[in-house]
Amino acid sequence: MFWGWDVEKHKAEALAFGIPAGRVSELHPWEKTHGITYPNVFHSLNDARAFVIAFLPAPHDVILLGAALPLALTDEFLVRHKQRVHHMQTNTSTDTCFGVNFVLTAGEPLPEGGERMGFEMVLFEGHLTCSWLCTGTERDVFNSLGIRPNAHGLIETYEDALRVDAWMQEHPEKAEPGPYYPWLIARYRASG
Repeated sequence: MFWGWDVEKHKAEALAFGIPAGRVSELHPWEKTHGITYPNVFHSLNDARAFVIAFLPAPHDVILLGAALPLALTDEFLVRHKQRVHHMQTNTSTDTCFGVNFVLTAGEPLPEGGERMGFEMVLFEGHLTCSWLCTGTERDVFNSLGIRPNAHGLIETYEDALRVDAWMQEHPEKAEPGPYYPWLIARYRASG
């Protein structure tokens, strides 16, 4: 979690999340040896579970969510959102890969054992940011396409998610500006 990158700056947030005060200083060293990169992206379900077990006092109360971009959209996503870092000392830039892009580059499906909940339209601005639900876009989609969120607040099928995606691209004024993508969401037990 981002708290480990600057423990003093984000200590209050880490404590509010439930990390015991005596363990906060261990965040940064732990993150250096486990699969997690900016901004709060675990590289695997096992890494997320290891974090929960290491830092949260009641891991049995934690639910983990996995998000996967459909494979058919991944190549375009990675081209559109290529990551680069600028090196001030040499005034040069190099390609890099971290966070969501790093996980997508592996091309792995969501792990087995999760409960498939549906698709969420999420704005991507270097990381996953705003849901289509933030701006009430789901009401306009229902009025135009007859598609409504399921019991989890998500789009039930991939086909409907693609229809919603196409509609949102045609009506960018109905949501926060930027590229939205349909992410499959699955729920996992933290205890495995």
